[in-house]
Amino acid sequence: MITPPVKPAAPSTTNPTCPVPRCGTKTPHTNDSTVQAFMRQSPADIIDWTKRCIVELIQSVIDDVNRGRIFAYLTRWRDPEELYTRVLYALFVAPADHLPHIFSGEWPNGFSAMWKKVNEVVFESNGTLFKEQVGLRGEVFTTMDTLNQSAHNSFSTMLTTMSIVRFKPEEWQHRIKKHVEHWQKYVEYLNHIEQLFRAGRKQEHVLQAIINMHRSIKRWEEVAREQAKNPVVPVRFLKAAFMSKNGRWRYLVVDQPPEKDVRFRVHIDERRYASEENMVVIRTGTETEMLEAFDSDYQAALKEGWQPDEAAPTSQTGSKT
Repeated sequence: MITPPVKPAAPSTTNPTCPVPRCGTKTPHTNDSTVQAFMRQSPADIIDWTKRCIVELIQSVIDDVNRGRIFAYLTRWRDPEELYTRVLYALFVAPADHLPHIFSGEWPNGFSAMWKKVNEVVFESNGTLFKEQVGLRGEVFTTMDTLNQSAHNSFSTMLTTMSIVRFKPEEWQHRIKKHVEHWQKYVEYLNHIEQLFRAGRKQEHVLQAIINMHRSIKRWEEVAREQAKNPVVPVRFLKAAFMSKNGRWRYLVVDQPPEKDVRFRVHIDERRYASEENMVVIRTGTETEMLEAFDSDYQAALKEGWQPDEAAPTSQTGSKT
């Protein structure tokens, strides 16, 4: 019996300094002062600065167009898209240990690869940057091709500039307006999720919010049909109160999950918000017992100096989803 030769083990392609495949760095990215600066930023601050940068680009584009600088406008096409994609990729898609590499800017760090991942997670595979289209001369192209051509200051972009300036500047006014409105929508989305982070919402909740903002009507209809097949039994809501004291907030609630005991829950925090995750169950039992526990805690809080929040109802009956 002849024993086949043992193949030598393939050399490891993993860089011990960085977990990102094909990264060739010899020193940890975290040694870089730029990476260190970004790693110290909160998600809300990173979103805020991304938003500010996109606003500056929008203002620059408007000024360029108003002054007839069409080539300058065309070469900005990719910038807002890339900024928006990068911040969503960094905050919601990329593995945590990849962040130093992403912040470093070292290769590979391509816009196209990040966009494909963001498209899967955030846009629910409905993005169109890689959707093939047919041009006026019968050529096949994608929006990503066009964005890259413009960003690289190509001769194609120069030719487009010549065409706009010489033959059809008026026809482009509507397209330019649409571009600006599209980028301004990104600013609105970023502003919303920034405020969610600042309010203490968890990453998965903020991710769902940005998914919802990008969700098409068709997808919402699909979700509605799926929920109709498997309806969620609502939580029975009995009583609640918001209170405040020296810049702190106290939230009391009595409710009953489906097929479970009535529960009395409390949350105290520096921020005025409440969610399922931050409510602490104090007691469970019958409806009468939990309403009595609620009233006892409420009266004790009043004696301790807590004040009812007049903007929030202190009692309510019914159901919530």
